[in-house]
Parts: sequence; structure tokens; C-alpha cells
Amino acid sequence: MATEQDRDAPIVSVAACPAYDPAALRQVLTATLAPLGGIDRFVRPGMRVLLKPNLLAAAPLERAITTHPALVQAVADLVEEAGGTVLVGDSPGGSGESGPSVWHRSGMAEVAGRATARLVPFDGAVWQRLNGHDYFIARPMLEADLVINLPKLKTHIFALYTGAVKNLFGAIPGTRKREVHCRAPGVEEFSHTLVDLLALIRPGLTIMDGVAGQEGNGPGMGGTARHYGCLAASTDPVALDAVVTQALGYRPGEVRHLAQAGARGLGTSDPGAVRVVGDRQALDFGAVSLPRARWYFRVPGWVSAPLRGAVRLRPRLDPSACVGCAACVEVCPRDAIAPGQPPVFDLDRCVGCFCCAEVCPQGAIAPHRNLIARLIGVRV
Repeated sequence: MATEQDRDAPIVSVAACPAYDPAALRQVLTATLAPLGGIDRFVRPGMRVLLKPNLLAAAPLERAITTHPALVQAVADLVEEAGGTVLVGDSPGGSGESGPSVWHRSGMAEVAGRATARLVPFDGAVWQRLNGHDYFIARPMLEADLVINLPKLKTHIFALYTGAVKNLFGAIPGTRKREVHCRAPGVEEFSHTLVDLLALIRPGLTIMDGVAGQEGNGPGMGGTARHYGCLAASTDPVALDAVVTQALGYRPGEVRHLAQAGARGLGTSDPGAVRVVGDRQALDFGAVSLPRARWYFRVPGWVSAPLRGAVRLRPRLDPSACVGCAACVEVCPRDAIAPGQPPVFDLDRCVGCFCCAEVCPQGAIAPHRNLIARLIGVRV
């Protein structure tokens, strides 16, 4: 029998989903949403519903970088059947990644063609101010009656993990992301930004694409595609992320934006305080290759602030894999990369945000641990 504490706990519904077969996926999606009240709890006739997938880059679907179009299609169908009007939007990671290339490569153009869904570019923005910082949020995110967050289950070389909360960073249009990285270069500062975005947007429902995701140095071409075989859904994006990160092998508090969100009362970051319903075995991922950037959180406490800067990971380019596309040049928030083949990195200006690694279409950029880090025993 459920206790009063259990009834008050946020629900994360999980189901096994081995593949993207449309008929089977719809069945699993419906079953995943049932413990939350089904789609009719969230969508009423006439509502404008924005689906926010992860469309980081125009990448092949088999690399598991973007939310799969089959899941977006299934959610769009349910929303339409409930009487809602479907909008689909995101702002990709690189300045050169916006427009038709991402819509078509990610399969979103096909989704819009099959349904009455409309693709909405995240061009115009609405100014918001929170905690002393200015944020420019894509207008469709704030004008929709309901935002359904559709993240992809991936590891992240900088934030360690990208899921429900991190997916909201795509609400910042285009190159304005550079401005955020400039003012929030460290993990703690950037985590604070992600939590501010959660406070400003507050999606009504989150459905995670965990059928295929990434491990290793995600979230872009540097990551390794991995089959996780699940869907997960919740009204609490922090709780959903807490449950999934625990399944990946992270300790509570290790993913800093989740710890900060819990501390600010924006969700439940303690996985032990979450009620997981459905197929718990779907979260038995086994051993997962986690980002090598995890060493950043194992720097000994006695290390001074200047030394922390000295041992911070920096990007290293594999010149043989570089094609000179300049995606890294365009996305760098500190203008620390000069164009060329190969491009030239000014590591003194670099803040270690790894936006360059995220958007590199060749996966040619990886983290590098310098000599000082190796000498003091910082592990990768």
C-alpha cells in the first residue's frame, strides 16, 4: 500500500522500448503516459502545444544525437487526437546548423509533412531577467499553452549529462548561446544558467527518448551511440533526470544542474524521493562509459582556484579528421579558434565549455588532460 509520502512523491514512469517501430512505439508511449493521467490530462482542445526535441545538429539518426522523429511523430499524433495544435521547434547548437538542413536531416520535416504539425524557427526572442542575468528565450517557448519537452538520453562532455533540464538550453536562439557561455564559463555557473531556464520555461510534460542515446564524450559526434531501450516520462524534469543519471552510474549531486535545481525547489533531485512506476528493469543499463570530463569533480579540495584553472580540460583537435568546415570557429563563445585547416586554438582564451566538440561534424575534437593534471593525479 502506498504511503502518504509515496503519494506526494513525483512520478517517473518508465517502460522498455527496444526499437522505433511506429506501432510498437505508440503503444509503449501510451502506456508510459498512463500513470501520469494520459495525454488528455495535459492537452485540451484548441491548445497550442510546442514539442521541444533535441536538435543539436544535422546528424545521421544512427549517431543518436537528436530526438528520433518516430517519437516526435507519436507524441504529435497523440496531441492532435486530443484536439491540440502541434508546433515543433528547437535552436541547434551551431550558428550554421539552423534552417532546412537540421529539419530534414533530423526527420522533423517529415513529421510536419505527415501530421498537421508546424515547424517553428526559434528566431524571435523575448527578454527575461532572473537572478541578475538577462535571458533571451525563443518566443514560441513562452507563447505556447503547453511545452512538451522531448530530450535525448545522452552523456555530455561538459555538463556530464544532457536530458530533460539541459534540453531547455535550446530555448536560447542561435548565437545568443555564445553570450551565455561567456558569462558562465564554469560548470557551476553554467548549471546555474540551466536552472534559471528551467524556472523561466517550466515544461508541463517531459518524455525522454531513451531508446537509443549516447555514452562517452557526448552529446555530439564525439559521443558513442548506445542502445538503452527505454522511454521515461514525468511532470518533474528534475526527478526524471535524477532517476536516469542514477541508472547511468552518476552519484546524487554529481550532475551539478540537478543538484542546484533541487536546492532551489524546482524539482526533486534525490532519486530516492522519486516514485518510479512501470518497468524498473528498463533502467538496468549495465556499465556505461561516462564522459572523461568527470575528473573535474574529483580535483582535491585543497587545490587552489588558480590551479583549478590550470588543470581544467581543454579541447584537442585531431588534424587528420578535420575537414576545415569552421563549425567550431562559429560556435566558440570566446573567439578562441581561428579558421584554417586545421583551425588554430588559443587555449589561453578557451574556457573549456566544449561547444566546439558538440558541433564538430567529424568528432575531431576531444578533451585533453594537461601535464599538471597528470602530475597531481587527476584521473580521466
